[in-house]
Amino acid sequence: MDAGPHAVDRTLDREPREPAPGRLSRSRVRLCLVSNLYPPHVIGGAETIVREIARAVRADGHEVDVVTTARRGEARTEIVDGVTVHRFAPANLYWAGDAPRTTQALKPLWHAIDLWNPVMYRAVRQLFARGKFDVVHTHNLGGLSPAVWSAAAAARVPVVHTTHDYALTCVRSLRMTPAGRICESPCPSCALRGAWLRRMSRRVTAVAAPSTFVLDRHRELGFFPNAAPLSITPWGLAELPLRRTRPPASPPVRFLYLGLLRAHKGVRVMLDAFTRVPSEDARLDIAGAGELLRACQAAAAADRRITVHGYVSGEPKARLLAESHAMLVPSISWEVSGLVILEAFAYGMPVIASRIGGIPEVMRDGVTGFLIDAGNPEELAARMRTLVAAPETLAPFGDRCRARAEELRLSATVARLLDLYRSVSHG
Repeated sequence: MDAGPHAVDRTLDREPREPAPGRLSRSRVRLCLVSNLYPPHVIGGAETIVREIARAVRADGHEVDVVTTARRGEARTEIVDGVTVHRFAPANLYWAGDAPRTTQALKPLWHAIDLWNPVMYRAVRQLFARGKFDVVHTHNLGGLSPAVWSAAAAARVPVVHTTHDYALTCVRSLRMTPAGRICESPCPSCALRGAWLRRMSRRVTAVAAPSTFVLDRHRELGFFPNAAPLSITPWGLAELPLRRTRPPASPPVRFLYLGLLRAHKGVRVMLDAFTRVPSEDARLDIAGAGELLRACQAAAAADRRITVHGYVSGEPKARLLAESHAMLVPSISWEVSGLVILEAFAYGMPVIASRIGGIPEVMRDGVTGFLIDAGNPEELAARMRTLVAAPETLAPFGDRCRARAEELRLSATVARLLDLYRSVSHG
């Protein structure tokens, strides 16, 4: 039976396929990736994902440009890893990369300008007209605005969009109130803003969402009415680390938190939970940056079992991943997916994560870790106490976690994306 023009391609339900050598190059694609930030400017995982897609598609023999933004005075076009990167100066009150450090008073006007920025429209339209791209793949658009979609339509280039967060439906991108309550439906101001953005989303040709959950939250509000196909395309890791010897399944048991130190990530829930694990055989390593860094440092000052590392990358990050027994992902907001979960799996490490958002689509409860109710410090503490009391139960998780990371490789993600690019550009 025909599933209809807007059927969702639920690729998570199928085993991802590894592309045969040279298979992806059977027809070259000229691709333009659009992301408001691009490394070395990184706030969240989206920027890193876009870079990895650009590198992988370019390495497979295709042509790739990236449109992004930069601080005033830093606008330029450069070649990075064989990818042409166009960094446009922001035509707004401030650069998107400075948003976390910008006073709240400026943000309403910034968002108003960002509904449809005519300066960015003209700049991007000229680039699209010159570039003769087969497809434009948009990601986070804050600072570029949905005028990018209009520019692509004017240049008659199909658009694939990826929803990394809830920015189209919520001005805070989280679907969560400042008090920490999930917004099941948009507030009046977000609903008004969303009506305009929903109209703009008609120009999107296809959607590649990292989870069914995030796609459903947009579709139920009427976004992307003309998009087909709607593809569930989970992110994968570009490389898996060499197999390292896991830490012995014996005390002390080291729990690791790796990510933003912000309230919606459940950091306070985690700190509360750890106070309920009185054993001297438990350790907690916290690595990340954000407004709750001082709260974490205060907790470490009061409890010598806690170590705060600040932001880590490279070898220090790899060492923490290799030496820890279990990852904690205690989010209280609707996570889109969970790249940090895959990083843990790549090191053979199980994860204790909240049963919220797209996380259950990546996790396999009891197989690659444990799912707990979001915002429940006692349930998190109970799971930690169980592992501390019986660390030998951690041993079987190693191979299962590694196998899950192998399933979700970047090569499979890129294979799906290239198939999607070809389908919309040849359609």
